Amino acid sequence: MLKYILLGFLNYSPMTGYDLKRIIDHSTAHFWHAYHSQIYTTLARMEDEGLLTSETDDSDDKLSRRVYTITPTGQAALAAWQRQPLTSLPHGKNELLVRLFFSADRKTEEVLDELRIQRRLHQQQLELYNHIYLDDYLNEAPPTEQQNVAREMVFWQMTIDFGRAYEQMYLAWLDETINKLTELD
Repeated sequence: MLKYILLGFLNYSPMTGYDLKRIIDHSTAHFWHAYHSQIYTTLARMEDEGLLTSETDDSDDKLSRRVYTITPTGQAALAAWQRQPLTSLPHGKNELLVRLFFSADRKTEEVLDELRIQRRLHQQQLELYNHIYLDDYLNEAPPTEQQNVAREMVFWQMTIDFGRAYEQMYLAWLDETINKLTELD
């Protein structure tokens, strides 16, 4: 999946690995995160596959940066991946659910404390989503690109809407679970 995230961002414009990590951390990391090491390893593999090229930018006296550019082969791979419908449910991992599943032997108050911590964290995440405003991206785009950016923003907004709905659902589930545990004893 990281390969397609990188291709997607490089399809917008050439970037350094640092730029890619920064943009991922502020966008797709809400639903698919990546570590620096994963990004650079994947970029090297993608360059070997001909999906992108790179050049060293020595314009900064202090840093030598490698700038990555998507190739026509990379654009074709991205387009082919986008055309393939997702025909199965994504596999989810949730450590809290695993812990809860095996919590019958734990003290109820200990479990409640953990659930309340998770509630605070999910409330903070919901507040973060509620403060993401995409209009700044549109205003920063050159006038010739604003129509393209406006279309992109519709799709970006869909992912933010999902994040909000997910956090609201998770908060409702946590409230219900906390109530059930409180009534258990």
